[in-house]
Amino acid sequence: MDNFTFDIDKTTAKAQIRRDVISVLAKADGFSKKDLFNSLFDLSSLPESAKDDTDVDSAGVMYRSLIGAVLNDAIETGEVTYADHKYSLLRDMPIYIRGYEVKEYVKNLLKENVPYTKKEIFKKCEKAFGTDKTVTNKDDNRLRAYIGEYLNTCEKKGTVRVKNGSYYLSEETESQLDSYDTFISTLNARGGENFEHFGAMLLRAFYEKAGVRVEECSVTGGSDDGGVDIVVRTVDKLGFREYICVQAKARKNSHITLKEVREFIGAMHTQGGTKGIYLTTSVFHQDAKKLIDDVANVTGIDGAILYSLAKECKLHVL
Repeated sequence: MDNFTFDIDKTTAKAQIRRDVISVLAKADGFSKKDLFNSLFDLSSLPESAKDDTDVDSAGVMYRSLIGAVLNDAIETGEVTYADHKYSLLRDMPIYIRGYEVKEYVKNLLKENVPYTKKEIFKKCEKAFGTDKTVTNKDDNRLRAYIGEYLNTCEKKGTVRVKNGSYYLSEETESQLDSYDTFISTLNARGGENFEHFGAMLLRAFYEKAGVRVEECSVTGGSDDGGVDIVVRTVDKLGFREYICVQAKARKNSHITLKEVREFIGAMHTQGGTKGIYLTTSVFHQDAKKLIDDVANVTGIDGAILYSLAKECKLHVL
């Protein structure tokens, strides 16, 4: 286990576990907790030894806790029942479909650079989310609606194109990294929420490229985020752990101010962060830059550095 790296971006991992739960329970009625957990471990990328690893910080224990959280959520939403010490799929109930999970799944399909028709995308989503295993059509209709809404949005933004009924990644993504102006204007056009997700992907790619294990890299989301947009937990090759708090601001025409940097540093300390990163598509006011330079465990990444890192990691904006 010492050399094993497990990606625990919690949102992504839980979405995959949820799909695996539905897939396993759809095969037969009534799984004991042990059998279900073993089946889910088999579907994961974890080694066999992880099943019995009881170290509190181990990948196995972390994964087991995520499985428990997903099962509790599935029971609460009416997708799964637990009776007589066995888990079963409620086939007469619609699967609860989360729009953001559909978006991420379709986005990853398009990243494969394989042309898919809308029907083919739906079939893959139907199987992935388990709506093909239920009696009702309500979840299928909701899934179609989310797929259609996402694809229409992507077409309007220019991130995908349609040719002969098939969807492709837009050629725009191929040229983004050739121009600083195109890259920054694309990020700003996508909006703040998209920039937060891009920032998380970029930081994960950067750390992993540097050989640092990323245990978590997730967007906190919402207005009640305590002044921190992204949290990153890393472990380097010597075993040192970092809890990195990140603020992300997509901004077109104004600088990041001293007040904003001060507030972020305060939020980082409040949340117990060991390091802080302020990401922006803009630039820092000279007073804000001086403060960042004076604080040893805080750094600022402006648009120019952001562009350089994206080119280094070959990460496009979607």
